[in-house]
Amino acid sequence: MSLIIHNARLYTVDDSDSIAEAIAVNSAGVILAVGTSNEILSLADAHTKTVDLGGKAVVPGFIDAHPHLDTVGLRLTRPVFNNAKSIDDVLSVIKDVVKKSQPGDWIICNPLADEPDVFAYPEAMLERRWPDRYDLDKVSPNNPVYIEPPQLVAPGHAFANSLALKLAGITASTVAPDGVEILKDEQGEPTGVFRDINFPKVIPVVDGAFRAKSSLFPCMPELTQADTYKAVEAGVQAFSRAGITAIYEGHGIPAGPQRAYLDLWNEDKLTVRTYFVISYPIAFYTNRDRGDDLIDHTSRYASGKGFGDDLLKFGGLGFSFDSAAAIGSCLMRASYVGAAGKEWFGVQLPTDEAFKDIVMKSAKAGLRVQVQCSGGAAIDKVLDLYQEVNQEVPITDQRWTIQHCQFPTQSNMHVCKSLGVLPTTTTNFLLNYGSVYEKAFGPETTNQSIPFKSWLDAGLPVAQCSDSRPYEPMRVFWGMLTRRDMYTGKLVGNAAECLSREQALRAYTLNGARVAFWEHKLGSLEVGKLADLVVLSDDIMTIPEDDIPQTNVLATLLAGKAVHDDLGVFSG
Repeated sequence: MSLIIHNARLYTVDDSDSIAEAIAVNSAGVILAVGTSNEILSLADAHTKTVDLGGKAVVPGFIDAHPHLDTVGLRLTRPVFNNAKSIDDVLSVIKDVVKKSQPGDWIICNPLADEPDVFAYPEAMLERRWPDRYDLDKVSPNNPVYIEPPQLVAPGHAFANSLALKLAGITASTVAPDGVEILKDEQGEPTGVFRDINFPKVIPVVDGAFRAKSSLFPCMPELTQADTYKAVEAGVQAFSRAGITAIYEGHGIPAGPQRAYLDLWNEDKLTVRTYFVISYPIAFYTNRDRGDDLIDHTSRYASGKGFGDDLLKFGGLGFSFDSAAAIGSCLMRASYVGAAGKEWFGVQLPTDEAFKDIVMKSAKAGLRVQVQCSGGAAIDKVLDLYQEVNQEVPITDQRWTIQHCQFPTQSNMHVCKSLGVLPTTTTNFLLNYGSVYEKAFGPETTNQSIPFKSWLDAGLPVAQCSDSRPYEPMRVFWGMLTRRDMYTGKLVGNAAECLSREQALRAYTLNGARVAFWEHKLGSLEVGKLADLVVLSDDIMTIPEDDIPQTNVLATLLAGKAVHDDLGVFSG
C-alpha cells in the first residue's frame, strides 16, 4: 500500500454517487479500496503514507472535454492587461515589456479585456475611449506593438502602434478586408484601432493557425515551435493547479501543439492526461488533395479508439462545420440578425457535397469523426450525414462526437443515442455570451440553448467543457448550476436546464472520460481505477452556490502522485 487518504469527504461519482471517508492507493497509482477511515486505515503497513485531510472535500480529477489548452497556455505566456481601467494601465504593461525587449522586437499582447467584461468597453476605461497608435507610441517608439482582438467578440478590437503599422504597410489608402474596419482620424490616417466582426478573425490572432503572409500584418512573426512548447507547458501547469487531470481536445490540434505534447510526454512533464484529435484545417475543404493526404496519413496512427497510453493518445479527425454562435454567425434553422446587423442564417464552412465526401472517406479509413456544429441547422446537417455514413460504414460503437451543439432538438438527441454519438458542450457560452445570444437569436431561441438537463434526460452522457475561457473548474462547475451571465448577472435560457451538483460533477468527470474511451480507468473514485483526484478548500457539493467560484484547489493527484500540492502533505 503506497498511500491512504482518510478523514475526508470523498465524492466517488460511482453508480450510486456514494460518499466515502477514505481511499487506498497502490504504488502503481491504482485505487485498491474505498470506504470508511477505520476500514481503510486497517490496510496500512509500514510503507504506507497516510494523509489526514481533516474533513476536506475530495472529488475525481476534472476532465475538460474541449479546453484548447494550448490557447490557454499562450495567453499565460503573453502580456496581459487584466481588464485595464485606463489607458495608463495599458501603457504601464507595455512599458514593462519594452524594458525586457530588444529594439525591433515585436510585442504581441493578449486582448485588452476578456469576455464578458469587454462588452462594457471602451466606456469602462477612464478616458471612455480605446487606446490608439499615438498612445502606444509614447512607451514603445522602437518596438512594434500589437494587441490582439478577443476571438469570439464581434466586433473585436485590435490595436497597433505606428511602427507596427509602418512595417505592415498600412496607410490611409489600405483597403480593409470584408468584415474589417481600419479606423481613421480626421485627416484620414489610420489610428491604429481595428474592428473585426469575422470568425475566425481576419486581423491577426497569433496562434498555431496564424499565417502572416495572408494577414494584414505580413511582417508579424509566427509562432515558433519553442513558443508553442512554452505555451503548452504553461497550459499543462495551469490545468494541474486548477484540478484538471485529463482533457479531450475534440476540436482538433494542429501540428505545432501536437509536437509540444509529445515532447512534454517524452520529458515526463505531461501532468494532464490528453486525448487529442488531429485538426482538419478549414482550408482543406477547398484543397481536397491535401485533405485526402491528411486522412490517409492520420489513419496510419490515429484510427479506431486512438493510439497511445494512459497519458497521451491521438485519435481521429476534428472538423468545424459552422461558425461561432458567440458572434452571431452559427448556422441556424431560422434567420437572425448577425454581427453585421443583417438578417441571415449564418455560416456553413464546407459545402454539403464536399463535407459528405470528406466524412465518408474518414469513416472508410477507420477514423473517428468529431465535428463542431453550433447552430441548429448545422447540428441537423451533421447528424443527417452521420446517419447516412452509418448505413455504409457502421459507426455506432465508434463514439463519434458533436462539439458545442448549442441548439439541439429532441430529434437530434434521439439520433445521437441511436448512433452512439456523444455530445460535448459548455455552459461557459451562457456565462460569457448570454447577452449576445438574446440580442442575436431572441428570447425564445435563447431559452432552448445548451439544454444540459435535456441531454441527460434523453439518456446521453453529455460532457462538460470550458472551450478555454474560463478554464478554471470552479467557475465552470458553478455555471452548470446557475446558467448565469457573468456580465448581466441574469439567468440565461431555461432554468429547468440547470443541473444538480451530482449531475454537474458527473458531466465534468466521468462523462468526459467516456468521450476519451477512458471511463474504465478515470472519471470516478472506484476500485481498479487510477487515483486522479482533487482536494478542495471547501465542499462544492454543499456550500452556497455563489461561494463555489471562490473555492481553491489545494492539491491535484495524478495516479496518486501530486502534480499540485498547496497543502504540502503529498509531495514529501
